[in-house]
Amino acid sequence: MRSSFARAIAALAAFSCAGTLSVAGPAHAEPVKLRLTYLMADLILPVLVARDAGDYQRAGIDLEAIEGQSGPAVVAALASGEADLGYSGSIPPINARLNGVPIKLVMTLGHEKAPDMMLTGFIATKASGITDIQGVRGHRIALNANGGLCELAWRDHLSAAGIKWSEVQPVVLPFPQVEAAMQQGAVDAACLINPFQASVMHNPEIGAKRIAAGMLADLSTPGLSDVIYTTDKYAAEHAETIRTFGEVTVAARQRLQSDPDALIAAAEKYVGLTPQAAADVTLAVVRDDVGMDLTEVQKLLDAMSRAEMLSSPITAEDLAGTTAK
Repeated sequence: MRSSFARAIAALAAFSCAGTLSVAGPAHAEPVKLRLTYLMADLILPVLVARDAGDYQRAGIDLEAIEGQSGPAVVAALASGEADLGYSGSIPPINARLNGVPIKLVMTLGHEKAPDMMLTGFIATKASGITDIQGVRGHRIALNANGGLCELAWRDHLSAAGIKWSEVQPVVLPFPQVEAAMQQGAVDAACLINPFQASVMHNPEIGAKRIAAGMLADLSTPGLSDVIYTTDKYAAEHAETIRTFGEVTVAARQRLQSDPDALIAAAEKYVGLTPQAAADVTLAVVRDDVGMDLTEVQKLLDAMSRAEMLSSPITAEDLAGTTAK
């Protein structure tokens, strides 16, 4: 019997060789160059698989995908003209807009909702002695960036637990550095997303315990977690390219959702997870379409307001571009 690793690699190979997509660019047209800077997370895996399978190329897009270390770093790549599209959690591009950077949210990639899709994890080390969110008071907590989704998540959960931000010791660390910091005792708890959460949970030297979950404390209605964004100028001038990118991405995502072995293989290949950790990776998809829903954007703005993370007034209409509804 083949190992799970062998089955996963075979599944990814079959995925990559599967039938061509229905999306296609004009015959003989020169592919449009599209530069995407992304934060490594589970929902970027379909994009990377589709890129390497040639799906975007067949649809008329020459996709260059470059990994960034944090949401703010992704925003900076757009602001400097080094990228055309960005992918990260939803808060960094909102903060960019608040600070005068002309960023538009153009595509929804992921959500979190209770009770079955609360994927942002709050993880404590065994050495910390923390067993629940109340135990975080006075401890060192990791977040991947100031003004990012994990900061909002920490603030929202702590507030719901009656803990003030001044009662914890925030430590800013890019996601790839958090596991080593937890293992060395430099931080006691961390906000993590997959695939980094899965790796930490399977590290016996950390003895990790999940003490809370969810990008917001109240996810009775879905929270908008992962987005694609661009500059106002690019959104206005390249709406068709953005639409095509979205169609190819949705098709690739649906194929990975239907093939768990291929998803495991992608997590192993692109992130370097063990087969056991890769099996924990899921795609947080609430709806198939990737259009921006203004009510979901407003839910985020309301949460940021509660957390005192809005530096100036802003509306959902200000933020959402091309696919807003």
